[in-house]
Amino acid sequence: MARLSLHRTGNSDYSRGYLRSRAWFARRRRWFEEVRAMGMEPGCVVCGMTEAAGRQDQVSLDLHHVSYAGVDKTESGRWIAAEEHQDLMPMCRGHHQRLHRMMDGRKEFYGWDRERATIWIITHLIRTEETADTDDETRKDA
Repeated sequence: MARLSLHRTGNSDYSRGYLRSRAWFARRRRWFEEVRAMGMEPGCVVCGMTEAAGRQDQVSLDLHHVSYAGVDKTESGRWIAAEEHQDLMPMCRGHHQRLHRMMDGRKEFYGWDRERATIWIITHLIRTEETADTDDETRKDA
């Protein structure tokens, strides 16, 4: 398989193939089971929305690939989902989409590795979220 890059845009084999494969759904389910086995409830790294809260609002909790290491496709076309636990990051659908709009659409991330870009964007999204919360509290106090 060709190496997956920083950007997912245009990689239909990944988006229409891997992300719809049995291998990915099994790996995703196993990731959530691993987190719960550690006594934690997975939540968006930006806003903290949990999978249970998301289900109530009909919002999905996605897993963002910090790295594509472990994702492969055999010559017969079978997908292999062997991502390390730490290479997947839980995000609510809205923040995951914002991350990819930034990662896929900004020239300043060209040449960065995927992990570095992910960490920078997540930090930016958290700060933006905190600023919005502070602004909301200020308006309430006024």
